[in-house]
Amino acid sequence: MDRGAGLLSKIRTLGWFLVRPRFYAQLFRVLRFRFFPHAGEDTRLQATEWCRERAISTEEALLALVGPGESAPLSELESTRYGQALEVARMVPVVMGGPGNLDLLYHLALQDGVKKVVETGVAFGWSSLAILLGVGPEGQLFSTDMPYVRGGNEDYVGCVVPEDIRGGWTLIRLPDRQALPRALDALGTIDLCHYDSDKSYVGRMWAYGLLWEALEPGGFFVSDDIGDNDAFRVFARSIESEPIVVEPGRYDISTKYVGVLRKK
Repeated sequence: MDRGAGLLSKIRTLGWFLVRPRFYAQLFRVLRFRFFPHAGEDTRLQATEWCRERAISTEEALLALVGPGESAPLSELESTRYGQALEVARMVPVVMGGPGNLDLLYHLALQDGVKKVVETGVAFGWSSLAILLGVGPEGQLFSTDMPYVRGGNEDYVGCVVPEDIRGGWTLIRLPDRQALPRALDALGTIDLCHYDSDKSYVGRMWAYGLLWEALEPGGFFVSDDIGDNDAFRVFARSIESEPIVVEPGRYDISTKYVGVLRKK
């Protein structure tokens, strides 16, 4: 990209924020960390290597987390729902993130006692779908999501979640710093959290602490894309919790790793 095109892109990005006042605070955070980045942002190589050395399969992770039991893929156990979601996703005219590790989320959400859940980052709503199917009609899921900047995806966020299972779902369309405290205030405590939003080191460390504090003993803490930087490893060490690193799921063609902690 030449200098002129880069400048034009930045102007358009600024324009996107300027007509959306509810995102002004996020704009200021982006600008601050762009000009004054935290040292933790430049840790991708060591984080990825740490993940590669420890990664286990989804089946192995579920065995370690919840013991022996059903671990068949969501696409088999909920084949009709999954097929319908695929059809909806194919019709969406914008590019959004991939499904991630749906099997892991689904089977954790199925566990006894998992009824109150928070997730950050929605996009198509694949993780929302997995969690809602797992917790059932008695469960509550609060999801937070900020639209992609200049991505044109506002009208499609959560589109693969069918209407008949949305009764226990609340979607807060704000950045983490505004949305996450609202979600946790509404639920009080949580049994499962899934982090998949602000991938910066600073953003993760802020949200991780908030989510962990709200998590009930025995609850599950899940974070996507932990090879992006060292935040997950550093956080796990700070709370003296043994981390589980999970290989990319069957629905994800990327090489992203998922981190899981269980609160003692």
